[in-house]
Amino acid sequence: MYRVLIVDDEMPALRFVWNIINQFATSFKVEGTATSGEQGLEFLSKHPVDLLITDISMRGMSGIELAQRARQLAPGIHIIIISGYGEFEYAQGAIQAGVDDYLLKPVSISKMTAVLNSIQERLDAATASISATLLPAIACGSAYSQEDLEKLYGQSKYRFAYIRWGNLDMMLSMKLGASSLVIPGHKFFQVLRGRDDDERILVAAEGPLEEFLTNLSVYITQPGSLNTWTAVYSPNPQQIKALPVFIERALTVMHHQTIIGKHQILQIKESARAHEQARLSMSELTQLTHFVRTGNLRIIKDHLISLAIAWEKEQMPQRQVWHLGRQLIHQIALVNPSIFTRLEKVLLEYNELIRYANSYGELMSGLYSLLFDNGNIRDKKLSTQELFNHARRYIDENYARPLGMQSVCDELGISPTYLSRLFRKHSDTTFNAYLTRCRMEAAVQLMREKPNLLLRDVAACVGYDDSSYFAKVFRQYTGKKPSQYIPEE
Repeated sequence: MYRVLIVDDEMPALRFVWNIINQFATSFKVEGTATSGEQGLEFLSKHPVDLLITDISMRGMSGIELAQRARQLAPGIHIIIISGYGEFEYAQGAIQAGVDDYLLKPVSISKMTAVLNSIQERLDAATASISATLLPAIACGSAYSQEDLEKLYGQSKYRFAYIRWGNLDMMLSMKLGASSLVIPGHKFFQVLRGRDDDERILVAAEGPLEEFLTNLSVYITQPGSLNTWTAVYSPNPQQIKALPVFIERALTVMHHQTIIGKHQILQIKESARAHEQARLSMSELTQLTHFVRTGNLRIIKDHLISLAIAWEKEQMPQRQVWHLGRQLIHQIALVNPSIFTRLEKVLLEYNELIRYANSYGELMSGLYSLLFDNGNIRDKKLSTQELFNHARRYIDENYARPLGMQSVCDELGISPTYLSRLFRKHSDTTFNAYLTRCRMEAAVQLMREKPNLLLRDVAACVGYDDSSYFAKVFRQYTGKKPSQYIPEE
């Protein structure tokens, strides 16, 4: 909302301009009125104003003098002068005062709204320019102009949210080092880039919490293709200068509570318990060491999968699983020379593996392959493009089966980490997004060709055992319910 001061010593004229703004210029808000130039100048000295609308001929200080003094106080202020006189000297004085427009009484509604719209465009452009540097600076805790802060945000309060799509990248800093506004803007939020392209920071004007959470949910589910997303929000509206504190706390919450394969909207709470680092018991490590020394790979794989099942059941946060996985790797490397010699590479591959895993079971299967199937990483005779094309063809031909990343990896003889890299290198999507696209496009075609099929039949035909989950994914992907294509069951 842009702030307006109206100055006119004739109350009917003042009320008329006020009513035009209230009814026809919703981006402007009348912050104050004055019936003399002196009163108007006093108001301007105490309150920030974006637009001054003043009559010229008033007792005492004239509108021209007020405009000149206002320009000295606030060089960026916009000014409209209204006069009942058409003489050139008044227009010339207005030009010298640097006003935006000069209107003659009686002012028409259409003319006033046209002038206000023109000024709003200029204000919007200036606001966008300032906001493009101001909001990222606030978010990162960098230096910024207090004058710009007061001009754009004042004492208003806002709601904040921090979003991450996909799993955590454990190598990212726990602080937001740099940011930028996401262009184009959003209807409900100002959107900032997070630590990488998978994160966003949302700022919304104060409003009902339920409305904020509804708009947040819609924004999060727009990608509609990832098995994991985590959003953290503050339940209480705050002034914009509180944004860096919120971001610091939100990243801590996200770091400690993100769970692989789970969607979460988490609320920042005033008192949060300390999180201890998980560790495997000495008996577990002793058993694992024995199995590695004796080369019993089947039992090792079963052991890793049993850990994954326990973590899944417990809903263990990704951070804890990351530490446990690294503990496993170090323990195995101590008794396996071939793994020890490539330990640094294995740890880097594990970081990639945990970033793109869809479940803890997939993570541990991938870890087993990473540790013990190193001779089957990929066929050296095939280029990365050929491997990617093979993977894509395999998905195209088998999407109707219960297809997962590991089954595609088994077909190609590569690791899940390597498959994720192929998709990043040769496409603009991820494995999960591509699989979802294949299934959703096939579902739409099937429903159009055979409208009498039931929902569960369509779901089964494109690889989903759960028709409710299929319906949810379908709506996220297409923006429509399946019932818009097929009858309800």
